[in-house]
Amino acid sequence: MPEHARTPDRAELLAAFEEGVLLRPDPAVPNLVDAARAVAAGAGASGLELSPFASDLAASLAGREHIVLILADGLGMEMLEREDGAHTLRDNLRGELRTVFPSSSAVALTSLATGEWPARHAVTGWWTHIEEIGGPATMLQYRRRSDDRSLADLGVSPEEAFPVPSLWPRVSRQRHFLMPQQIAGSVYSRYWAAGPAAGYRALAGAAGSITELVKDGGEPTFAYVYVPHVDNEAHQGGPGSNGVRAAILAVDRLVADLKAGLGESAAVVVTADHGHLGLTADDRFMIRTAYGIPALLASAPSGDSRVLEFHVRPDAHERFEEDFRFAFGRRFYLLSTEEVEELGLLGPDPLAPRTRQRLGDYVAISRGQAVLGYQPSKASREALQQRSHHAGLTPAEMRVPLVVA
Repeated sequence: MPEHARTPDRAELLAAFEEGVLLRPDPAVPNLVDAARAVAAGAGASGLELSPFASDLAASLAGREHIVLILADGLGMEMLEREDGAHTLRDNLRGELRTVFPSSSAVALTSLATGEWPARHAVTGWWTHIEEIGGPATMLQYRRRSDDRSLADLGVSPEEAFPVPSLWPRVSRQRHFLMPQQIAGSVYSRYWAAGPAAGYRALAGAAGSITELVKDGGEPTFAYVYVPHVDNEAHQGGPGSNGVRAAILAVDRLVADLKAGLGESAAVVVTADHGHLGLTADDRFMIRTAYGIPALLASAPSGDSRVLEFHVRPDAHERFEEDFRFAFGRRFYLLSTEEVEELGLLGPDPLAPRTRQRLGDYVAISRGQAVLGYQPSKASREALQQRSHHAGLTPAEMRVPLVVA
């Protein structure tokens, strides 16, 4: 399509923002990028651009001997608001943050790692298009989606996959990073920590491990703990399931145990990368080969189940728009990459060249609960069966808590 041409969906998306049906990423409200920069600055990192909100948060943390940052994957604000039993989290709730878009773990965790908006850090979805392999990669697993081969075996370096370095080596305190044991040694965990991370077997024992690590140092510390349990349970059973409730209460106990073990000299900060929104069978859709859309693509779509990013053949843009809107326009907006940039959906800065290349030509965004799979991809078909998803712009997905205990 001609550069800067506007699709008809742009006005409808803006109306949804105006009505509050969807939430626009906004640097003017407290957000996940603010939180990353604030915690890093509070732990001694210098040279960071801070909003007034981030400056206040950083100042409140700087005097604490120990700072623990817990990322509770999938713990949306709406989920915490429903959980009356999470007394420690709710009693120490400082407010809410707006996460980044797409509200996908790979995207948001990279914003937390770098203190940058997705427009700059170039991780654009759970599956991100990697030019060096000509298609989508599962970023946190560091594997090509089509055949699960390691990106390292395909000649892709971590610096190419994640072009913006982690900000956490810039903190001036002794640093500790704890991840579930099965991912502690992964490429992404090493990128996030800029070095090795320690592994924990069970969340129940994590508080003791953190307390021991922190107190043994005898100096001011920063510790990061990644907790995937809420997200795992939500995908499997839905955001209102008993498993989710148990996982939230386990995070609550972790915070309470840390406060008891570390005392008043410590600050325990809890936030999340995104929330969750459930769906029904009627909300699942599939891009099938019979529709003709795959034949119009230069490569398989990337992104996630609620946000898909399309690289379209140069001669097929008009046909792609027509076919996509005919098949899925009632449940998905279709924007050009230029419109995504103009609307600031990936942040206030212009798209970095690598981000623009990875997004491709068009971005499809769910109007609500709908999810969309890609039939030729087994991974995409399987993901569609989950009971809850994220990556979209609904309040359930975009609102996350900020707890400071």
